[in-house]
Amino acid sequence: MTALTLPEEFVLLLQKDNGSYYSTSDYVGAAELGELVLRHRVEFVGKKIRVLDASPSGIDWLDESMAFLARKAGSANKPVAAPRLVQHRRSVRKVHCAALAQRGLMRHEPKKALFIPYDKYFPDTAARQALVAEIRAVARRERELDNRLALLAALVHATGLVRSLGLDRAERKRLKEISKGEQLGQAVEAVVAAATAAITAGAVAATTASAGGS
Repeated sequence: MTALTLPEEFVLLLQKDNGSYYSTSDYVGAAELGELVLRHRVEFVGKKIRVLDASPSGIDWLDESMAFLARKAGSANKPVAAPRLVQHRRSVRKVHCAALAQRGLMRHEPKKALFIPYDKYFPDTAARQALVAEIRAVARRERELDNRLALLAALVHATGLVRSLGLDRAERKRLKEISKGEQLGQAVEAVVAAATAAITAGAVAATTASAGGS
C-alpha cells in the first residue's frame, strides 16, 4: 500500500465505525499544512507560512492550498498567518475520505434523508487500529519519532482527538510535549520541530475564529 498523506491519516482517525466522525474535522486543514511542510512546499517564519514551491503537483487539494497561499502572499511573497489556511480548508474532510475509499481504506455509502443525498464513510478497522497503535507507541516512547509522526502526534493532541482515541494520562502528556516541539529527538528535522508548535497553535486559532464567526 502506498504511504498515506498526513491529512489522509488524520481523517482515518476522525472517522468512527458507524460512519460518523469526530467534531474536530475542522482541523483537517492543519493536517494538510503539515503535509505541505513535509513536502518542503512551505516553511514557517515564526507562526506564519512562507511559500517555497507553488509549482503544480497534480494533487488537487495540494494545488488548491498552494494557490490560496500564493494569492495571500502576493507578489512580495509575504508570510501568511497559518490560521488563514486552516480555516479556509476546514471543510475538506470528504476530499480525503474519498481518497481513502479509492485506496480501499474506507467504505463509501451514499445515503438520503428527506430526499437529500449525503455520504457516509466507514473506516477500515484494521488500518485505523494500526494507526492508533502507532501513535500509542510514540506516546509510550516505544517508537522513535520521525517527521510525519511528530506532526500527526501533535495534531492528535491539539485537536483533542487524543481523548477520543483512549490514550491514558501519561500518553497524553507525551503528545502534549510533542505538540510544543519539545524532546523530538534527532530523527526529526529542525523545520518540522519548529512547525509542530506553529501548526497546532494555528489550528486552535483557526477553530476559535470559526466558532466566533470571524
